[in-house]
Amino acid sequence: MAKTILVLSYYTNIPGACQAEWVDDRMFAFIEKGYSISLVSATCCFTHTRPEIEHYKVPTLSPHGATYEYNERIRNKIPVKKGILFAYTWLMPKIDRVLQAIHLRSGEGRWTWFISAFLTALYRVNNKKDIAFVYSTGGPPSAHIAAILFARIYGKKIICEFQDPLSGDDIGRHKLSRIGLKFFEKIIIRYATITIYCTRNAMLYARKQYPGYAQKIDYVYPGSNAVEHYQQSDRNIPGKSGNRKINITYLGSLYQTRNLDTTMQALSELIESGKSPAIEINIYGVMNTDIRERIVNFPHPGFIFLHNLVTREMAMQKALEADVLLLIQHKDKRSIPTMPFKIYDYLHTGNLIFGLIYRNDEIEEILVSHGHLVCQADDVEGIKEKLLLISGSFNNLPQNIRKSDLTPEKAVERILQLLNQM
Repeated sequence: MAKTILVLSYYTNIPGACQAEWVDDRMFAFIEKGYSISLVSATCCFTHTRPEIEHYKVPTLSPHGATYEYNERIRNKIPVKKGILFAYTWLMPKIDRVLQAIHLRSGEGRWTWFISAFLTALYRVNNKKDIAFVYSTGGPPSAHIAAILFARIYGKKIICEFQDPLSGDDIGRHKLSRIGLKFFEKIIIRYATITIYCTRNAMLYARKQYPGYAQKIDYVYPGSNAVEHYQQSDRNIPGKSGNRKINITYLGSLYQTRNLDTTMQALSELIESGKSPAIEINIYGVMNTDIRERIVNFPHPGFIFLHNLVTREMAMQKALEADVLLLIQHKDKRSIPTMPFKIYDYLHTGNLIFGLIYRNDEIEEILVSHGHLVCQADDVEGIKEKLLLISGSFNNLPQNIRKSDLTPEKAVERILQLLNQM
């Protein structure tokens, strides 16, 4: 029986990047099931050294993509091969600047990467006949196109897993982008053996949009690893004592409508009304410049503290040290079918989670059923109420927290079950 999986993913093995952590967790879970991996990724990733993973790294052909990968390699101190140094450092950035000036720069899809990824899978991956099936994920949807081309040639089953839907309300940079993403989403669903979304809401939306392929559209919660330290049943939940402030920690990116604006407004109104909560908010991760400026200019010092981007391991340590973990969604319709990947890491810590969600009944159901707090991200009064509750009654809140069983192992079991049914 073939026990090798061809995995195509632009991102992998990048500390602190959830798109990479997603596929890494998935591959390691497949390996635990006895599979070996042939992996094709972009050049901006660290090379996997596990013996079960045969790792090929190939560049994007577009100037914008190549420039991005080069900059990421420099930032992460990944060596650049001399043979491609000229194209990366001199030619591609200059072409990229010209395309940007005339508004022809490509977006985040890394579409030309499918060519180099497909050709690498076709000509370099060993034992192609022994491949059990092809798995692609993203991140950039170009991985799915490469997977479909390869699988169609060799007659292999294809699992295409979307980390986020390609189409939907408020998804896409502009009208042309939305049309293009929906077109490719339909192509991927049509030719994949099974298309997997990461939320029930996204699956239901896709089935409605593409009713002819509804039978091969499903969803699987990706989960995250429950490290032994988190599984200790006698773990002590820290309580508030004396004048210590409650440590509310946010781990992740902030951009566009995923920001702290309403939280800062709620906090300001409480402070100015004489109901200052005994909390501090610690932010770890990257954010847009305008969001950082608004946080830096928050008129009440001693409540919000900015920190740098950290690795996943350090992020988990900071999560364990926190009293409350903050989850923030975009305040627009893209939040309805999506779910932040960090929710699974948050759930495994056993710490209280405060979710600022936007019209997402699925996240609300998960958080509330596990004993956590939820509020609409645009509800200033609701946020004020929850901040006062956290500040005044924190010692009682963790008592209802339930341990999560959402893990990559469980996700892989479900994926293999769905594939075997096709």
